Amino acid sequence: HPDDIVLKRNVQDQLRDYITKIACSYHDNPFHNFDHASHVTLSANKILSRIVAADDIDMTEQDGENDRLYQMRTANGKKKTNKMRVAAKLHDYTYGITSDPLTHFACVFSAMIHDVDHPGVPNGQLIHERDTMAALYNNKSIAEQN
Repeated sequence: HPDDIVLKRNVQDQLRDYITKIACSYHDNPFHNFDHASHVTLSANKILSRIVAADDIDMTEQDGENDRLYQMRTANGKKKTNKMRVAAKLHDYTYGITSDPLTHFACVFSAMIHDVDHPGVPNGQLIHERDTMAALYNNKSIAEQN
């Protein structure tokens, strides 16, 4: 679980310095700036936190087909929920986001850097002005590829 990760002080310092460099790589334009990236980053993290994790499910209230999937009989005949099967199924269903902190970090980090170096001008304008970036990216998704 992402909340269980503890970073050493030097790693925290390195990460803070790297994020500062990222922030400085954003241009001071009206929309595609670091404030926008910060909002997108926080939103992505919030959305990821809303994904159901195995620990968040009350597995005692399974019924029907789910009984067969998630419960097993103990030696004395009582039903017991098979948490490992639930966790494995959720891992597959959520592509590991709920169970892999590195995947969670990658999604949040991607949100933070998604508009680094964006010129703040629409792609159509870059094409119209025959900008060097437009030529470099063959007039397709210019700002997004930069």
